[in-house]
Parts: sequence; structure tokens; C-alpha cells
Amino acid sequence: MNLDNIHKLLAKQLKKHLSEECLQNEAFQSFVKAVNDSYFSFDRDKELSEHSASLNEVEYYEINQKLKNEIAERKHSVEKLIEAIYLLETPESNNLSELDDNNLSSLVDLLQRQIQTRKQIELELIHAKETAENATQAKSEFLSMMSHEIRTPLNAIIGLTYLMQQEEQTPSVMENLKTLQFSAENLHLLINDILDFSKIEAGKVELEEMPFDLKLLVSNIKKANQVKAEEKGNKIKLMLDDDIPNTLIGDSLRIGQVLANLVSNAVKFTINGSVTIEVSVVKKNTEKATIFFSVTDTGIGIPPEKQKLIFERFTQANSETTRKFGGTGLGLVISKKLVQLYNSDIILESEAGKGSTFHFTLDLRIGTSIKQQLASMAEDVNEVSLEGVKLLLVDDYFVNIKVASKFLEKWKVEFDTAENGLIAIDKFKNNSYDLILMDLLMPEMDGYTAAEKIKETGTDIPIIALTASATLNNQDRAFKVGMDDYVTKPFNPKELYQKIAKYSGRL
Repeated sequence: MNLDNIHKLLAKQLKKHLSEECLQNEAFQSFVKAVNDSYFSFDRDKELSEHSASLNEVEYYEINQKLKNEIAERKHSVEKLIEAIYLLETPESNNLSELDDNNLSSLVDLLQRQIQTRKQIELELIHAKETAENATQAKSEFLSMMSHEIRTPLNAIIGLTYLMQQEEQTPSVMENLKTLQFSAENLHLLINDILDFSKIEAGKVELEEMPFDLKLLVSNIKKANQVKAEEKGNKIKLMLDDDIPNTLIGDSLRIGQVLANLVSNAVKFTINGSVTIEVSVVKKNTEKATIFFSVTDTGIGIPPEKQKLIFERFTQANSETTRKFGGTGLGLVISKKLVQLYNSDIILESEAGKGSTFHFTLDLRIGTSIKQQLASMAEDVNEVSLEGVKLLLVDDYFVNIKVASKFLEKWKVEFDTAENGLIAIDKFKNNSYDLILMDLLMPEMDGYTAAEKIKETGTDIPIIALTASATLNNQDRAFKVGMDDYVTKPFNPKELYQKIAKYSGRL
């Protein structure tokens, strides 16, 4: 019997226990063959079993790993859900102490409810924002309307008072006219303070960058307060540093407004004392200068506990101050905010009964040249002749026409009048004018529409808004429709004269 094809283990056993003769027996060989097949079958089954076991271990590992990943992801999702629930901060967030970390479905439901709540809150906030914006718009429109309605008659009062003072009057009438002028100017300042405060609160005040003479500006402020100071027995001292550059770049109107307010306050709250204005250079180079401004008085002073309050809106040191000295309580608030636009601040040093000092510094660029036209105009506005100038005066209020007419006649200006925008357009088409003075709020057709239609004809005729509407929105709209300049009623005769001279080509 050939043992080469026999299973190794079976062949080994046959060699060990059976003789060659036994192996040659055919019947026995059939038996050995059957046993041999069993051996090989066992090996195959064993191999298959081992392979199957190996495969099951890999699958088990992979499934186990997948389960672990899913558990980790679920845990992460739960953490994120809980974090999101707390972050939403809705009214339901106050009852989250018993959150079930294992109930993912309940967490998702809670989050969805919170999202809906948050959306509702956002809608309410949007509605509140729109309501606030509408209220702001209404406030702006109210200020514009009130400004226009108050300024319109005030323009007549101030203008006619000014004209009457130029004529011969008895001492008694002149005294009454001065009192009337003082009261009208105070009312004008009150309106300006409210509008300025509104503009600053709305963030619509932008500082100009124009060359100006600081020494001349401060000197004019001193002159403007000299008469009132003398009436109260005060002396105004001016200390100007020789190192102050001849020309600086900045907003001379706003800087002057701050200084004028501090000086007028110092004069107002001081009796039989002194007011000292000091302007000096802290440091400078070829491009910039740091200027120190100080206004010191020997007046009533301010106690320490009241010093912060005076920089709050509509607030003075006490109610007796308001009754005794007057004022809106807005001047210092406006001044402080204007100085803050220059990244500076007003510092107060004061003691009750011993006077006060207000000081601040401004960083200003140094200029190389400056035109002195306006300065010379301030001294003598009638230096340039307006004789031969022809203009169209558009206004619906007959008193304003009467007041403006008196000034124009005095300046020998030829003029026509129009009661509204429609008439103005008709007269513009049929006449030749050097410029147009245009009111804004009129019946039939307002000044904005009239100016826009006139400019649409291609003309380059200058149009100056002469209006009691003094808000920034009105000014912006006037310039957008093509107007060239803006003069606010009650107008300063010198300013109007200068504008007419400029736009008629006399300057």
C-alpha cells in the first residue's frame, strides 16, 4: 500500500502499528482509505472553523468600534444641545435644572421650542427697533417743524429790531429795542442749543477741516462778550501765546462755539470780578500743534458734588441758578461733546464761592495760508457794493418778505418776489437773475422741488436756501436737489450780505 497519499498522522500510525503484510490486504486498504478521507475532512472542517472564527472577531471589532463612535457622537451631540439650550437664554432657560441627558428626543424638542421662542423675541425686538426709529423720525420732524414755526416770526422780530436800531430813535425807544433784541437773541440761542444737541445725539455732527486764524477767533469772542461783562462789572483778560501759529486747520465754528459758551458762562456767573481767557501752545512741530485753552472766572463757583452734573443734559448746579441766571442747561453738554469729537475732554476745577476754571487741549494741524475775506467782512460788511445785483426772493410768509426787502433795498439790490415754487419757476423762465433766495417749506410747490426743476433746465444760477428749517436733514436734502448754499432764519444780515456778494460774483 502506497502511504504517500495517506494523511500524515494516519500514515505515521500505520507505520508504527501495522506490518507491511497487513497493509497489503485489500479489505484493510478500503478501511484505511475511509479513515484517511475522514482525516482530510477533519482538517478541512478545522480550517474552515478557524477561518470563520477569525472573520467573526474582525466583524465584532468593527461593530464594537462603530458602537463606541456612535456613543461618543451622541454624547457630544447631547453636550452641544444642552449648551445651545443654555445659550439661547429664553424664559424656559430658568427651568433647566432637571434636564434628562439620556433623552435625546426631549432635548431636541426643548431646543426647538426655545428656537421658536427666540425667533418670537427677535421679531419683538425688530418691532421695537422700528418703533424707536419711527419715534426718532417723528422727533426729528417735530424739531424741524417747531424750529421752522418759531424761527419764522423770530426772523421778523430780530430783523426789524436790527433795522430800527439803525434809525434815529429816542433814548427810551432805543432802550426798549435793546431789551427786545436781547430777549430775541436768547430765544434764538435756546433754539440753536436744542437743535445742536439733537444733531450731536444723532451722531450727525462732522468737524470741518478749514484754515482759520485762532488769535482772531479768540479776540472776536472777547469782543462779543465785552459789553455784557462791563454791564456786570467784570473785566475780560486775554492771554495769547506768541507761539500760536498764524493759521491752523480745524472747525473754527465749533471751536468758537465751545469757547464762546465757556466765556459767556463765565461772564454770566460772575459779578464785579474777572474772566481770564488763556490760549497757549503745549507743543508743536512742523505739521501739528497742541493748543491749551482755559477760561477762568472769579464767579459763584461750583461745589464738588455738583461738578459732574453740569455736564449732563438740561442740568445746572441748582434750580436757583436757572431762575437767577437763565440758560437751557445744554451749553456745557454740547461743548463737552464737541471737544470729545476732537478726542479730548473739558476739565473743570472749581470751588463754591471762589470761581471756576474750564480747560481743554486740542491737536490741530498747522496751515500754510488763509484767506482773510471773512475776517474783513466781519469788520465792515458793506465794503463790497451790491448795487446792480438782481435776485429772486421766494417766500410765502409776507413778514419775512418785508424784512428781507428792507435789507435788500438798503443794500441797493434789485429783486422780484414769489410766493411759492410754481411762481418762482415762472419768474425764473421769464427774467434774468444773478441768484435766487429760496425758502423751503411753501404751499403749492416747496423750495426743494422748485430748485430741482430750475436746475434741470441746465442753468448754473446759484440758489441759496433762506429758510427757518435748520435741521441737518433739511440741509442735506437742499444740497441734494442742487442748492448751492444755506442761510438759516433768523439770518445774520452780515452773513446774508456776504453770501449775496459771493454768489453774485462781487467777491
